[in-house]
Amino acid sequence: MKRFVVLMLFLLLSACGDDSVEDPSISKNPPTTEEEQPKEVIEEPEEVVAEPEPEPNKIQLSNFFMQDGATATYLGEGNEYASYRARTQWHNDYTVSIFEDNGGSTLLRTYRISDESIDLIQEQGEFYDEFNPTDEELQALPKLSTFLKLPVEAGENIDDWEVISVNDTIDTPFQVFKQVIVLEKTDDTGAIQRRYIVEKYGEIKREFIMNEEDIEFVVTSTLESVE
Repeated sequence: MKRFVVLMLFLLLSACGDDSVEDPSISKNPPTTEEEQPKEVIEEPEEVVAEPEPEPNKIQLSNFFMQDGATATYLGEGNEYASYRARTQWHNDYTVSIFEDNGGSTLLRTYRISDESIDLIQEQGEFYDEFNPTDEELQALPKLSTFLKLPVEAGENIDDWEVISVNDTIDTPFQVFKQVIVLEKTDDTGAIQRRYIVEKYGEIKREFIMNEEDIEFVVTSTLESVE
């Protein structure tokens, strides 16, 4: 009997310790430690490259010409050919021609514009044809002289011209202009030439002054209208 009781107790304990019986509340996989848990991937923000800020008061030299097709009339005094009409023709973003017709002949001037200067690359009188060159032909034209260059400051020299003022006020039949750039040169005879230049219009006035036997001889061409 005693052996029977011991045998029954052994079988009962074996049934309670059977590994095939699982407690549903116990997970098969042990909890992972903090180091073993997958880490959140944080993407680095893309580096934003700031656009370079424009230089304050930076002059755009292309602004010293009128729009394509604009025709300006200049009132002349002191000479019958001082009055003229000037037509603007843009060939591309950096090359422009001005056709000046004073009633006697037509003068063609072509300019190339860079970040630092406006250069005259062609000057031809008695020009009565259309002028439609290719970009390659324009690029091949050599510089003849410089019309304007940076920095535009009083006292600066541009070839034979000197910047006399950068903030002049000029009254014309068209309107009163402020912040006018005045260029001046004196030739070998002592005659004085002046150019008056302003943004959006270019040359608004030109002046020729000569003294002969104590008599001052003055010829001017001044902007009168723009079509």
